Amino acid sequence: MNITISFSELKEIIAEKTNNKVDIDLCFVQRDTIKISYKPIPFLPAIGINVKIDEIDNSKICLSYDAGNAIDMVIKGLVAFLDDNIPKEIVELDTSNQSVSIHLDSIEQLQKPLEMMEIQDVWFEDNAVCAKIKLMV
Repeated sequence: MNITISFSELKEIIAEKTNNKVDIDLCFVQRDTIKISYKPIPFLPAIGINVKIDEIDNSKICLSYDAGNAIDMVIKGLVAFLDDNIPKEIVELDTSNQSVSIHLDSIEQLQKPLEMMEIQDVWFEDNAVCAKIKLMV
């Protein structure tokens, strides 16, 4: 089974969860990469970061990012500032290798669904994120 979530749906979810404080743009780069842009203040240029899916299995998604030196320094500063608020059992950040691992099986809301399905692939299309999932019966 294939599941598709449009970039506009993702933007709406992020806006709702952040009380409209975070407005991002998502742009397709290639099948395994998207560009995420954020404009913090109207008169500043947008900050962009490419995020690539490196590996995925049913328990973990491994991502890498490429943001350039200036943005990488900002990310390192944010990670240091937010360190206590990032659940280490869920998100592993390695700023020296520009990588992020998300442990899906450590997210309480996903534990039951992950027992009933297998994530086989995740990819990007022009305006969406897609996933191929096999139901376990």
